[in-house]
Amino acid sequence: MPFALPGFFRTLGADLDFSSAFLYVAADDSADLASILAGTYDFTTVGAINGTIVVATEEGTYSAGISLDATTTYDLYSQGVSNSHNGFMDTPVGYAIFPSPLSDGEIAQAEAHFVAEGAAPKSAFGSVTNFTDGWRNCRTIATFPLIDTSSADSFFRTWNSCESLISFPELDSSSVTSYRQAWQNCSSLTSFPLLNTSSGTNFNSTWRDCTSLTSFPLINTSSGSNLTAAWQSCTSLSSFPLIDTSAATTLNRTWSTCSSLTSFPAINASLSTDFFQTWNGCVSLTSFPLIDVSLGQRFSFTWQKCTNLTTFPAGFFDSWSPASLISQVFNLTWDGCTSLTAQSVENILTSLDTSGVYGTNTGASGGTQLSDSTIDIDYDGTTLSGATTTAIASLKLKDWAISINSVIQ
Repeated sequence: MPFALPGFFRTLGADLDFSSAFLYVAADDSADLASILAGTYDFTTVGAINGTIVVATEEGTYSAGISLDATTTYDLYSQGVSNSHNGFMDTPVGYAIFPSPLSDGEIAQAEAHFVAEGAAPKSAFGSVTNFTDGWRNCRTIATFPLIDTSSADSFFRTWNSCESLISFPELDSSSVTSYRQAWQNCSSLTSFPLLNTSSGTNFNSTWRDCTSLTSFPLINTSSGSNLTAAWQSCTSLSSFPLIDTSAATTLNRTWSTCSSLTSFPAINASLSTDFFQTWNGCVSLTSFPLIDVSLGQRFSFTWQKCTNLTTFPAGFFDSWSPASLISQVFNLTWDGCTSLTAQSVENILTSLDTSGVYGTNTGASGGTQLSDSTIDIDYDGTTLSGATTTAIASLKLKDWAISINSVIQ
């Protein structure tokens, strides 16, 4: 439903003329607003647009950069307001899309125009506590404005799948506890601001699939207990800062498939029990630091397919003392790690032996043997040391099985 009807647009003052807009819908266009609310309002571009969208709702009004492809049909509901129909901005008052960027003054005029028609002002965002789904699937927003989020406690999926978003402002997130999936699949973001994330506890999938991020700031994650898949598949990250993971109880898939990481910091993982696929597919890592994994109950696939990993540190499992173990605790843990040296294999197995942990459900002698207690390691195939052979024999007496290059020892 493209618009080019004479008289449909309105002039606001001497500076901003809505007749210059590609598309304009306002409160008195009730039939169109009903279509928007029903999710059936479509419009088709003529040429490509890299301009400004003004979105006015009864919950707040804002303007953002927008990028639309030529001769493409879009659903207006998803251009600035989540098309999930679950977001807090669910009552549109008006929209305007301008083919070129507006100045700050023009933006202020446009927002004031819609406020006069019944929309809430931008300042209304300052009282919102739950931004869940606010801009989820708004796939054409390219830049996001600095709005007041000082009362926010949840960013659950707020900008999830904003695939065209190339920059993000330093919003006030000091009270936010849940960042679950907040920027997941924002695949055009190349950098991220140093937000105040000190209250954050849930970072599940927060930046997952942000495939263009090349670096990441030293944010405060000291309260983060759930870091599941937080940076999974951030395939362009080449380095990572020494963030505070001292409160994390799970690192399940946290950096899985971060295929460009060339190094990794010595994080504090002393409370984490789950290391399922944590660094799986980090194919650019060549060495790994000595970190505290003493409470780990599951290491399945943890370093699987780290094909260039040559060096694994000595003493890594010396203090390992989990409260209990689950079956397949070391299933395919170092599978596909074909660059690991014989010395690294020695380091792994002698350290596991030093820990004194048995392949049982309690990790102690006399517990029920795990149905799968195999320790899976692939390496470069060079001659293994006598110390490795001794450790294998000792581990077998502790109810473990050892598979090296797919051969049970």
